[in-house]
Amino acid sequence: MTLTKFKSIFNKISILASLLVLTGTIVLLWRSFSASGYGTYSGQIAFYLLTFPLALFILGVAAFIIFLLLIWKKSALFLKIIWAVVCISFLGIALLSGLQNQHYAGRIDTETAFMDNYTFNFSGTDTHSDLEEDVVYKTSEDENLLLDVWDTKVNNKQRPVIVNIHGGGWSGGDKSEVSSWSKWFNSKGYVVFNIEYSQNGPGMWQTQISDTHAALDWIVEHADEYQLDVDRINLIGSSAGGHLALLTGYTELKGNSLIPRETDSDSTVEINSIINLYGPSDLLRLYDENSSKEFVHPLLEQLLDEPPKTEEIKQRYQQMSPVQYVNETSAPTISFVGQKDKVVPEEQIEILHEKLDENKVDNQAYYFPFSDHSYDTNWKGIATQATKQKIEEFLNKYN
Repeated sequence: MTLTKFKSIFNKISILASLLVLTGTIVLLWRSFSASGYGTYSGQIAFYLLTFPLALFILGVAAFIIFLLLIWKKSALFLKIIWAVVCISFLGIALLSGLQNQHYAGRIDTETAFMDNYTFNFSGTDTHSDLEEDVVYKTSEDENLLLDVWDTKVNNKQRPVIVNIHGGGWSGGDKSEVSSWSKWFNSKGYVVFNIEYSQNGPGMWQTQISDTHAALDWIVEHADEYQLDVDRINLIGSSAGGHLALLTGYTELKGNSLIPRETDSDSTVEINSIINLYGPSDLLRLYDENSSKEFVHPLLEQLLDEPPKTEEIKQRYQQMSPVQYVNETSAPTISFVGQKDKVVPEEQIEILHEKLDENKVDNQAYYFPFSDHSYDTNWKGIATQATKQKIEEFLNKYN
């Protein structure tokens, strides 16, 4: 093969590769701005790039180096334009995501460190005292359900409680996945219980809420052992865990039926407050109005056994929707969601807090403008920084 022929083949490959990179960049831009398509590869890549904008910076710098090489080699103008566009796109999204979230953080009166947003920090470094793992809180024919106890260095006789419910689409996830939040709450003086729940078999929609209520009962029964203040029990959950935290906090379990909590009831554990991290509140509406249906539909159909095609099944979806149980005695609630969330639309938070307002329940809702689902995966991200500050203020007010 002659040198001239080799250069010709190399140039053609370079052009093809550049066009493919430009196409991929355009798709990622679309996914990032449209808040859709989590069930697709491009949607999931866009999620990670939005959550960890440092990756966008790295890609942008790599594109800039290629752009400089093209200038040095005096390559075709349109190749230089392609890589300049790719470079500007990646660096622009990285900066835009940080600046927009920083601006919103300032609007809600939180102080955030801008450069901390550009890290790959997956977990916090908050210290904790003792961790007691895999304590059995419920025994059934098929399995033992477990919880972890994150004790605290605060040795008061009556200590406040956080019950932490993990996410994972109702059929996945693990109680260990929320350890960053547990450490953080632990460092603030809370005894934290990370609970697991049933994730397989038919009727999950019935067993899971029974499990979470059983965990609350177990915690109250062991209050003396762990020196707990049963009048200061708070729930937190993320995604599917946020849904279960809301549903547990707003309901009582009477046999196999859920009913709204009442303050004068002696049959249920009192809930002090609820923290909802991007958890859905209306499952029927989530099924109908979602931009990642190829991802969300299978999760809901597995949870509730069937798609909502009949009135009976639609009623089941409504029965498992926290918004249905809000009343004037509901616990104060704070919610967080990203406006680029590809799984749980911000409307899910809006309809919940409209119902809370109608019933004059104290509540707060925050919508981060350039954040996706599970944005707190980046523990030092601007949205996570602001979320922690608002949660701490909220807990201080109600505990």
